[in-house]
Amino acid sequence: MLFVTIALVLLLLSIVFIAYLRSLKSSYSYFKIRGISGPPPRFFFGHYRTLWSVESISRQWQKWTGQYGPIYGLFEGTRPVYIVSDVEFLQGVFVRKFGCFHSRRLPFVTQLNQGNLVHLFAATGNRWRRQRHIINPTFSVAKLKLTSPIVNRCIDALMNKLEQQKDQEFDIYTFYKRLTMDVICHSAFGIHTNMQNDINNPFIAKSAQFFKDNPEKLPIVKLSCLMPWLIPILTQIVYTMLVVFKMLRYLAPRFMSEFEELPGMWIINQVRQVIQARKDQTESEEQQYREIDLLQLMIDATTSDKINTTSTTLASSTYILATRPDIQTKLQAEIDEMYVTNNEELDYNSVNSMNYMDLVIREVLRMFPVALQAVSRECNTETTVCGHIIEKESVIQPDILTLHYDPALWGPEDPSLFIPERHTVRRHPMASMAFGQGPRNCVGIKLCLMELKLCLMELKLCLIRLLRQYSILPGQRIEQGFVLRETLVIQPDAVYIKLEKRQ
Repeated sequence: MLFVTIALVLLLLSIVFIAYLRSLKSSYSYFKIRGISGPPPRFFFGHYRTLWSVESISRQWQKWTGQYGPIYGLFEGTRPVYIVSDVEFLQGVFVRKFGCFHSRRLPFVTQLNQGNLVHLFAATGNRWRRQRHIINPTFSVAKLKLTSPIVNRCIDALMNKLEQQKDQEFDIYTFYKRLTMDVICHSAFGIHTNMQNDINNPFIAKSAQFFKDNPEKLPIVKLSCLMPWLIPILTQIVYTMLVVFKMLRYLAPRFMSEFEELPGMWIINQVRQVIQARKDQTESEEQQYREIDLLQLMIDATTSDKINTTSTTLASSTYILATRPDIQTKLQAEIDEMYVTNNEELDYNSVNSMNYMDLVIREVLRMFPVALQAVSRECNTETTVCGHIIEKESVIQPDILTLHYDPALWGPEDPSLFIPERHTVRRHPMASMAFGQGPRNCVGIKLCLMELKLCLMELKLCLIRLLRQYSILPGQRIEQGFVLRETLVIQPDAVYIKLEKRQ
């Protein structure tokens, strides 16, 4: 009897396993049925083994686009992923059919929070609409003007540090990272820091670690992608681990001090403490002592993909200015004129009126996009886009490098050349996707561009004071340091320059 029972169980498991294998094999016909080409998938892994092994996923997408065209298919395990550089298709996904694509493709470990702990980047559906509705007024022109003194104070600190570096080769990217973290902590989190002088500040180390660690590389995330039916079980495992670690930190703090807290959790806990302190202030204290920053504006709003992207764009901008003196000279002339016109002062309005600086920054963002994987979309309900039937839970991933270097979109000049004036010509709205597109584009784009332009002016305010006082020269190791590497973002190793005093 026991033998018969074991035999039946083994037979049942064999049938289930064979059925599972057949379902895996049939899932790989998804794109073939739809007449969409793509590189052949590997059984069980899909295209993951290739994508996990390459140095740059974005470059691999670009390479495959050259082989298979503007719309082709990949598989994350068995999950279909459309890699798209067709602007009409992307406009259908990001704008016309946004209601069917309002979610981002995110690993399950970034979606563990529930209730009020779900943040804007991971929120979906009505929760995302509510959060965006609350936060949007914070990034209005009037509100951003209130934060410009904070940004300027941080840039003043940077100028003092750069003064000590003149006439010697140094890596300015390191200084930009500290500046950007300082601006974020002051203007967004409401945390008073001095990171440009306190180089051992834990916020710098934690943020650097956060962007260095790609959650997609975690074994548990890889397993969830290959076997998505395991996600409920894996979620419970992660929840249990978090609860155990939290209890141990409370019951045995000395023992747990040997285990470092996850960078993302550490930063969130610091901000939570500041938020609670702000909310606990009395009305009189609030009026007397509170500072106008984005955190306070968002708290007021609720009660009535930035850190690395900004510093990296600043680094790329400095690389261009150092290697293209003609661009630098034009920008210096515009800054000098604006400086004189505004009686030695620059405010939010004057920053926004600098046309050539706008062109330079937009060209930098075109040639050196930062967060390419953050603009993906997940299909929330089956729909049709440009004649293609897209099933629920399929992923749309724009091939941004192909878009940004497409001669048909950015010609007639060679897209591989840095030509700011190409942005004076009206282009297709989906030709540039540095900040995403549609209703779910980067909410902080105005702050990011303001900070970039203020910093590219503090390269006078870091370009008004820097390009008025100095010229940026390439260091001997500038090409050696400007090697782009891709993790969560695409960033260079370093940007070596010299600052030469202007006469």
